[in-house]
Amino acid sequence: MPVSSSVHLSDCLDHIIRLNPASVLDIGCGFGLWGFLCREYLDVWQERVQPEQWQVRIDGVELWEPYIQSHQRALYNNILISDVRDVVGKLDEYDLIIAGDVMEHLDKAEAETVIDYLYDRARRALLVNIPLTGNWDHPENYGNPGELHRSQWSVVDFAQYAPLVREYRLGNGEYGSFFCAKECDPELRFEGLVHAAHRRDEFGDVAGAVRAWSRAQAIDPAAEDIAIQLTDALLRLGDQAGAAEALSAALAANPHFHYGRLTLARLLSARDKAAALRELQALLADGTLEDDLRAQALQLATRLEP
Repeated sequence: MPVSSSVHLSDCLDHIIRLNPASVLDIGCGFGLWGFLCREYLDVWQERVQPEQWQVRIDGVELWEPYIQSHQRALYNNILISDVRDVVGKLDEYDLIIAGDVMEHLDKAEAETVIDYLYDRARRALLVNIPLTGNWDHPENYGNPGELHRSQWSVVDFAQYAPLVREYRLGNGEYGSFFCAKECDPELRFEGLVHAAHRRDEFGDVAGAVRAWSRAQAIDPAAEDIAIQLTDALLRLGDQAGAAEALSAALAANPHFHYGRLTLARLLSARDKAAALRELQALLADGTLEDDLRAQALQLATRLEP
């Protein structure tokens, strides 16, 4: 339905008011609750009462056009009628993006990809409100096929965003609110990304795992285990160039990543022998190189030398 529970409203409003965003995107805006509250507390509360005085950009995306009435059109600057999966890669950046009671209506893998994109497009924070464990079955309703619940969620699904979490117990089960600020503890974000990468890889979503491991590497490019797992996943996708870039990034941060340099040389050997030999020479010149890796590097260098 185009409305939701009210149990989380005060907590979410606290986040929104403290953030004081200059732009807001409401995904699945439905009846317009978040547009109304954001307009009231970000503009009208600041004594910008009349529409011509409003300064905050508030846009919405809604799948089902019959939900949109004149009051939503009056409160939002723009409302795009579309499936979020079709437009998420083309969205503008916003200070705050709100996705309230949306992701459970998508297949899990698709929803996780959408959340990744939304988090990237949010300059300061992403706010996700969503049913968690319990009896949340919901059929198609009001002529809207998008009303069907297609996925189930838990707190751990959002760990990669290091969110501020509030859980609420309702009649149907648990409900969660996840305020994912872009300024967060890098260590928590890193740990969450690693967990997400492993979980996605286990479920066969190798591309999703690559996205998570790539983000983890951006936080700690010197982490050898992350570089190895990212490289492996990229190679399984057939992306040798991407694998070489991942190893190069790791080596720039950690020049003594011997196994990584040897692996990079092996990747380069098929298309650029000169570059591969340069990596091997750098590796063999490192006095801390382990004996077994030295033997492998010498064997490869012998094979590549003219």
